[in-house]
Amino acid sequence: MALKKIKKNFWEKIFNYPSFNRRFWFALILVLLIFCIILSILLFINKINETSNQIAIINLIIQSATLVLGICATYYALRQLVETRFTGLDEAGMREIKRGHYSRAFEKWREAFYIRPEAGVFTNLCESLLLIGDYDNFDQYIQISQDDRFKKKIFQESSDQITLLYLRAVRHLLVKNQGEAEVQITEIIKITKDNSLLGFGWDFMDLRSSIAYQNVNGECKNIAENLISYLSKTILPNRKKDFEQGNFSSQANEQILENTNQNN
Repeated sequence: MALKKIKKNFWEKIFNYPSFNRRFWFALILVLLIFCIILSILLFINKINETSNQIAIINLIIQSATLVLGICATYYALRQLVETRFTGLDEAGMREIKRGHYSRAFEKWREAFYIRPEAGVFTNLCESLLLIGDYDNFDQYIQISQDDRFKKKIFQESSDQITLLYLRAVRHLLVKNQGEAEVQITEIIKITKDNSLLGFGWDFMDLRSSIAYQNVNGECKNIAENLISYLSKTILPNRKKDFEQGNFSSQANEQILENTNQNN
Protein backbone atom coordinates (compact mmCIF):
# COMPACT_ATOMS: atom_id res chain seq x y z
CA MET A 1 0.00 0.00 0.00
CA ALA A 2 1.36 3.41 -0.97
CA LEU A 3 2.34 5.72 1.88
CA LYS A 4 1.46 8.71 -0.28
CA LYS A 5 -0.10 9.22 -3.69
CA ILE A 6 1.39 11.71 -6.16
CA LYS A 7 -1.27 13.46 -8.23
CA LYS A 8 -0.82 13.87 -11.96
CA ASN A 9 -0.43 17.43 -13.16
CA PHE A 10 -2.41 18.96 -16.04
CA TRP A 11 0.06 17.96 -18.74
CA GLU A 12 0.38 14.37 -17.53
CA LYS A 13 -3.37 14.00 -17.92
CA ILE A 14 -2.99 14.93 -21.60
CA PHE A 15 0.31 13.25 -22.51
CA ASN A 16 1.95 10.07 -21.29
CA TYR A 17 5.27 11.90 -21.53
CA PRO A 18 4.71 15.69 -21.51
CA SER A 19 8.12 16.90 -22.69
CA PHE A 20 8.88 20.59 -23.11
CA ASN A 21 8.55 20.31 -26.89
CA ARG A 22 5.18 18.63 -26.70
CA ARG A 23 3.80 21.20 -24.29
CA PHE A 24 5.08 24.12 -26.35
CA TRP A 25 3.79 22.90 -29.71
CA PHE A 26 0.49 21.72 -28.25
CA ALA A 27 -0.18 25.21 -26.87
CA LEU A 28 0.90 26.86 -30.14
CA ILE A 29 -1.23 24.57 -32.33
CA LEU A 30 -4.21 25.09 -30.05
CA VAL A 31 -3.90 28.88 -30.38
CA LEU A 32 -3.57 28.62 -34.17
CA LEU A 33 -6.56 26.28 -34.36
CA ILE A 34 -8.71 28.71 -32.42
CA PHE A 35 -7.56 31.51 -34.72
CA CYS A 36 -8.44 29.48 -37.85
CA ILE A 37 -11.89 28.71 -36.48
CA ILE A 38 -12.56 32.38 -35.82
CA LEU A 39 -11.25 33.28 -39.29
CA SER A 40 -13.48 30.66 -40.92
CA ILE A 41 -16.49 32.10 -39.13
CA LEU A 42 -15.68 35.56 -40.44
CA LEU A 43 -15.09 34.40 -44.02
CA PHE A 44 -17.73 31.76 -44.55
CA ILE A 45 -20.49 32.04 -41.97
CA ASN A 46 -20.83 35.80 -42.20
CA LYS A 47 -19.99 35.73 -45.93
CA ILE A 48 -17.91 38.85 -46.05
CA ASN A 49 -18.16 40.29 -49.55
CA GLU A 50 -16.95 43.82 -49.21
CA THR A 51 -13.48 44.31 -50.67
CA SER A 52 -12.30 46.45 -47.76
CA ASN A 53 -13.26 43.75 -45.27
CA GLN A 54 -11.53 41.08 -47.35
CA ILE A 55 -8.34 43.16 -47.45
CA ALA A 56 -8.53 43.55 -43.67
CA ILE A 57 -8.79 39.78 -43.29
CA ILE A 58 -5.76 39.23 -45.57
CA ASN A 59 -3.76 41.72 -43.52
CA LEU A 60 -4.80 39.83 -40.41
CA ILE A 61 -3.53 36.58 -41.95
CA ILE A 62 -0.17 38.18 -42.83
CA GLN A 63 0.20 39.60 -39.36
CA SER A 64 -0.64 36.23 -37.84
CA ALA A 65 1.93 34.47 -40.02
CA THR A 66 4.54 36.98 -38.88
CA LEU A 67 3.53 36.32 -35.29
CA VAL A 68 3.98 32.56 -35.77
CA LEU A 69 7.47 33.06 -37.20
CA GLY A 70 8.28 35.23 -34.20
CA ILE A 71 7.04 32.51 -31.88
CA CYS A 72 9.25 29.93 -33.57
CA ALA A 73 12.29 32.20 -33.22
CA THR A 74 11.44 32.85 -29.58
CA TYR A 75 11.21 29.10 -28.97
CA TYR A 76 14.95 28.58 -29.38
CA ALA A 77 15.77 31.44 -27.02
CA LEU A 78 13.27 30.04 -24.52
CA ARG A 79 14.84 26.63 -24.88
CA GLN A 80 18.17 27.98 -23.63
CA LEU A 81 16.50 29.40 -20.53
CA VAL A 82 14.75 26.09 -19.93
CA GLU A 83 18.07 24.21 -20.14
CA THR A 84 19.41 26.44 -17.37
CA ARG A 85 16.30 25.65 -15.33
CA PHE A 86 16.94 21.94 -15.89
CA THR A 87 20.28 22.17 -14.08
CA GLY A 88 18.70 24.07 -11.21
CA LEU A 89 15.88 21.55 -10.86
CA ASP A 90 18.26 18.59 -10.86
CA GLU A 91 20.42 20.13 -8.15
CA ALA A 92 17.33 21.11 -6.13
CA GLY A 93 16.07 17.53 -6.33
CA MET A 94 19.35 16.29 -4.85
CA ARG A 95 19.11 18.77 -1.99
CA GLU A 96 15.51 17.87 -1.22
CA ILE A 97 16.13 14.13 -1.12
CA LYS A 98 19.09 14.60 1.25
CA ARG A 99 16.73 16.45 3.57
CA GLY A 100 14.23 13.61 3.39
CA HIS A 101 11.72 15.69 1.39
CA TYR A 102 10.95 12.93 -1.10
CA SER A 103 7.77 14.42 -2.56
CA ARG A 104 9.52 17.73 -3.27
CA ALA A 105 12.44 15.89 -4.81
CA PHE A 106 10.05 14.01 -7.10
CA GLU A 107 8.40 17.26 -8.24
CA LYS A 108 11.79 18.78 -9.09
CA TRP A 109 12.99 15.74 -11.04
CA ARG A 110 9.68 15.27 -12.81
CA GLU A 111 9.84 18.76 -14.27
CA ALA A 112 13.55 18.37 -15.06
CA PHE A 113 12.91 15.13 -16.93
CA TYR A 114 10.17 16.69 -19.03
CA ILE A 115 12.60 19.45 -19.98
CA ARG A 116 15.46 17.16 -20.93
CA PRO A 117 15.12 13.36 -20.70
CA GLU A 118 18.20 11.85 -19.10
CA ALA A 119 18.69 8.42 -17.57
CA GLY A 120 20.07 9.78 -14.31
CA VAL A 121 17.16 12.14 -13.75
CA PHE A 122 14.64 9.41 -14.60
CA THR A 123 16.13 6.92 -12.15
CA ASN A 124 16.31 9.56 -9.41
CA LEU A 125 12.67 10.35 -10.08
CA CYS A 126 11.71 6.68 -9.79
CA GLU A 127 13.73 6.21 -6.61
CA SER A 128 11.94 9.14 -4.98
CA LEU A 129 8.62 7.42 -5.71
CA LEU A 130 9.88 4.28 -3.96
CA LEU A 131 10.95 6.34 -0.95
CA ILE A 132 7.49 7.90 -0.82
CA GLY A 133 5.86 4.49 -1.23
CA ASP A 134 3.86 5.45 -4.33
CA TYR A 135 4.16 2.17 -6.19
CA ASP A 136 1.33 2.84 -8.65
CA ASN A 137 3.02 5.89 -10.13
CA PHE A 138 6.36 4.08 -10.01
CA ASP A 139 4.92 1.28 -12.14
CA GLN A 140 3.59 3.81 -14.67
CA TYR A 141 6.99 5.46 -15.08
CA ILE A 142 8.72 2.08 -15.37
CA GLN A 143 6.23 1.18 -18.09
CA ILE A 144 7.25 4.34 -19.96
CA SER A 145 10.89 3.24 -19.76
CA GLN A 146 10.06 -0.07 -21.44
CA ASP A 147 9.02 1.61 -24.69
CA ASP A 148 11.56 0.59 -27.36
CA ARG A 149 12.07 4.10 -28.75
CA PHE A 150 12.31 5.58 -25.29
CA LYS A 151 14.76 2.89 -24.17
CA LYS A 152 16.95 3.28 -27.25
CA LYS A 153 17.13 7.05 -26.86
CA ILE A 154 17.78 7.32 -23.12
CA PHE A 155 18.89 4.02 -21.60
CA GLN A 156 21.77 3.25 -23.93
CA GLU A 157 24.30 1.92 -21.42
CA SER A 158 24.27 -1.44 -19.63
CA SER A 159 24.61 0.43 -16.34
CA ASP A 160 21.33 2.23 -17.09
CA GLN A 161 19.57 -1.12 -17.55
CA ILE A 162 21.00 -2.39 -14.26
CA THR A 163 19.74 0.72 -12.47
CA LEU A 164 16.21 0.14 -13.77
CA LEU A 165 16.37 -3.54 -12.78
CA TYR A 166 17.64 -2.55 -9.33
CA LEU A 167 14.74 -0.14 -8.85
CA ARG A 168 12.24 -2.78 -9.96
CA ALA A 169 13.78 -5.35 -7.61
CA VAL A 170 13.66 -2.95 -4.67
CA ARG A 171 10.06 -2.05 -5.50
CA HIS A 172 9.06 -5.73 -5.13
CA LEU A 173 11.14 -6.22 -1.99
CA LEU A 174 9.48 -3.24 -0.32
CA VAL A 175 6.09 -4.94 -0.73
CA LYS A 176 7.60 -8.38 0.10
CA ASN A 177 7.05 -9.75 -3.39
CA GLN A 178 10.17 -11.89 -3.24
CA GLY A 179 9.54 -13.97 -6.37
CA GLU A 180 9.35 -10.98 -8.73
CA ALA A 181 12.37 -9.36 -7.04
CA GLU A 182 14.46 -12.47 -7.65
CA VAL A 183 13.62 -12.36 -11.36
CA GLN A 184 15.05 -8.83 -11.58
CA ILE A 185 18.12 -9.74 -9.50
CA THR A 186 18.89 -12.72 -11.74
CA GLU A 187 18.91 -10.38 -14.74
CA ILE A 188 21.16 -7.92 -12.87
CA ILE A 189 23.72 -10.64 -12.20
CA LYS A 190 23.65 -11.74 -15.84
CA ILE A 191 24.21 -8.23 -17.21
CA THR A 192 26.91 -7.48 -14.62
CA LYS A 193 28.87 -10.59 -15.54
CA ASP A 194 28.42 -10.17 -19.30
CA ASN A 195 29.65 -6.57 -19.26
CA SER A 196 32.24 -6.76 -16.46
CA LEU A 197 30.79 -3.59 -14.94
CA LEU A 198 32.55 -1.66 -12.20
CA GLY A 199 30.98 -0.46 -8.96
CA PHE A 200 27.46 0.92 -8.93
CA GLY A 201 27.67 4.69 -8.48
CA TRP A 202 24.65 5.13 -6.24
CA ASP A 203 24.08 6.49 -2.75
CA PHE A 204 22.03 3.82 -0.97
CA MET A 205 21.72 5.79 2.27
CA ASP A 206 18.59 7.51 0.99
CA LEU A 207 16.90 4.15 0.56
CA ARG A 208 18.16 2.69 3.83
CA SER A 209 17.00 5.70 5.85
CA SER A 210 13.49 5.76 4.34
CA ILE A 211 10.43 4.56 6.26
CA ALA A 212 9.46 2.24 3.40
CA TYR A 213 12.79 0.40 3.65
CA GLN A 214 12.83 0.27 7.44
CA ASN A 215 9.47 -1.51 7.38
CA VAL A 216 10.99 -4.40 5.41
CA ASN A 217 12.16 -7.38 7.46
CA GLY A 218 13.00 -11.07 7.26
CA GLU A 219 14.31 -12.67 4.10
CA CYS A 220 13.34 -9.71 1.90
CA LYS A 221 15.52 -7.43 4.06
CA ASN A 222 18.45 -9.84 3.75
CA ILE A 223 18.02 -9.94 -0.04
CA ALA A 224 17.87 -6.15 -0.23
CA GLU A 225 21.05 -5.77 1.84
CA ASN A 226 22.88 -8.35 -0.26
CA LEU A 227 21.72 -6.66 -3.46
CA ILE A 228 23.01 -3.28 -2.26
CA SER A 229 26.33 -4.83 -1.21
CA TYR A 230 26.62 -6.65 -4.52
CA LEU A 231 26.02 -3.53 -6.60
CA SER A 232 28.37 -1.39 -4.49
CA LYS A 233 31.06 -4.12 -4.70
CA THR A 234 31.27 -4.42 -0.90
CA ILE A 235 29.76 -7.91 -0.57
CA LEU A 236 31.97 -10.51 1.11
CA PRO A 237 33.47 -13.15 -1.23
CA ASN A 238 31.63 -16.22 0.07
CA ARG A 239 28.33 -14.40 0.18
CA LYS A 240 28.90 -13.07 -3.33
CA LYS A 241 29.35 -16.62 -4.56
CA ASP A 242 26.09 -17.72 -2.95
CA PHE A 243 24.33 -14.62 -4.24
CA GLU A 244 25.39 -15.24 -7.84
CA GLN A 245 24.29 -18.87 -7.55
CA GLY A 246 20.76 -17.86 -6.57
CA ASN A 247 20.95 -17.86 -2.77
CA PHE A 248 20.04 -14.18 -2.62
CA SER A 249 19.43 -14.04 1.14
CA SER A 250 22.71 -15.76 2.03
CA GLN A 251 24.15 -15.00 5.48
CA ALA A 252 26.92 -17.61 5.17
CA ASN A 253 29.87 -15.35 5.93
CA GLU A 254 28.43 -14.19 9.22
CA GLN A 255 28.23 -17.78 10.40
CA ILE A 256 31.80 -18.46 9.26
CA LEU A 257 33.06 -15.41 11.14
CA GLU A 258 31.15 -16.45 14.27
CA ASN A 259 32.70 -19.92 14.17
CA THR A 260 36.16 -18.42 13.69
CA ASN A 261 35.69 -16.15 16.70
CA GLN A 262 34.46 -19.05 18.82
CA ASN A 263 37.49 -21.17 17.89
CA ASN A 264 39.82 -18.32 18.83
